[in-house]
Amino acid sequence: MRKLLNLLIIFFTFGLSAQDLTKLNKSLSLTDSISNKEEIRIYKGFGITNFTSIFRMYKDNTDEWNIEHFEHYAGVKNKSKPEIKKQKLTSKDEPDYVWLNILRTNIQFLPKMSEIKWKMKKRGEIELVNNKPELSWSQIQIMDGVGYVVQIKENGKYHETYYGNPEKYLEHYPDVDELQFFSELINLIRAEFEIWKN
Repeated sequence: MRKLLNLLIIFFTFGLSAQDLTKLNKSLSLTDSISNKEEIRIYKGFGITNFTSIFRMYKDNTDEWNIEHFEHYAGVKNKSKPEIKKQKLTSKDEPDYVWLNILRTNIQFLPKMSEIKWKMKKRGEIELVNNKPELSWSQIQIMDGVGYVVQIKENGKYHETYYGNPEKYLEHYPDVDELQFFSELINLIRAEFEIWKN
């Protein structure tokens, strides 16, 4: 039974992370590749709704920062077309300072959440099952919520990662530094740009 549950969880997680960003980018008139030397894109959504929010901050050829926020409602087949809202954002602090704070979260190095799953469980206990010792692990699985795909190019180096429900998992695993750093990034975006308020 436990193996079946783990397979269902893996399948569900794969469905969330396999979101078609190419189709979304095309709808928003964004390129799939990041050509700017300094840019971050955060795609927020991937739950059971058709809504995705995208934060984008990049430095253009004139060395000026551009900050955008998209709200994308995917169209329903044969019923409606995608609905897109786009707005320019300004940060509370200077954009260069915000960019350095983004880099300070280590987002340009953070591994995918799937690579740190081993940290997100209680230490195993040895139990007797049918008179044989077995190692039993306790792990929390949050089945729905919000996922984030982050693409960043810093000093010409590209990195991409995915986290599902990082803030919820942080409540259960407060010592996992990757969850701390990722949640710090999301809180920074909230504070600086007044989006994604809880």
